[in-house]
Amino acid sequence: MLGLAQSKYEYALMQTQLLGPMSESNALTTSQAAALLGVAPHTVQKWVDAGVLRAWKTVGGHRRVDANSVEAMLRDRDAMQQATPVKKMSVMLVEDDADTAELMEAMIGTLWPQADVRLARDGFSALLDAGKQTPDVLITDINLPGLDGVEMLRSLLLYPGTRKMRVVFVTNHAPAELNRFGLLPPGVPVLRKPIQLDDLRRALGGSPGIAVD
Repeated sequence: MLGLAQSKYEYALMQTQLLGPMSESNALTTSQAAALLGVAPHTVQKWVDAGVLRAWKTVGGHRRVDANSVEAMLRDRDAMQQATPVKKMSVMLVEDDADTAELMEAMIGTLWPQADVRLARDGFSALLDAGKQTPDVLITDINLPGLDGVEMLRSLLLYPGTRKMRVVFVTNHAPAELNRFGLLPPGVPVLRKPIQLDDLRRALGGSPGIAVD
């Protein structure tokens, strides 16, 4: 499997030479990294800002992306595709901020390349959508317009079919500021923004379901 990922990387790297040579050893421009990963340059910039990809700036102020981190992402993506079961995992992302939603969707795509991702912008829409078709994974902001994420989850958990969901809360709030949302459901990880890929991976790996009495 590693050989396959390596050959894919080497082939894609050759194609990026059409975009111009790399100015530093083991470094890629944002455009070259985007071409390798099959995403837009601004997505690469968001991954760098979130710590998903390693990067630095040259003396002249130009951003350079570590080629090894791009190769690792391609290798992880290939491994996940090989291991992905026939049934697609369904993920519901509830986030009202467009930039954060885009970054989170990119992270989900890295963790589960073949996942079916549904996006809701507020708690009411998420409640209606998840009530009709329960996702395998629910990632929701806490502070949402209308119905907040905590109350939305409480309502969802009234239905037995939702109790096997893996759930993660994300928020800008410090722990002490979450008291105004009431008691959080037990066993649900809470991640502070900006979200890091490894934190999301660990949170979902350690949250196989919600125990409801």
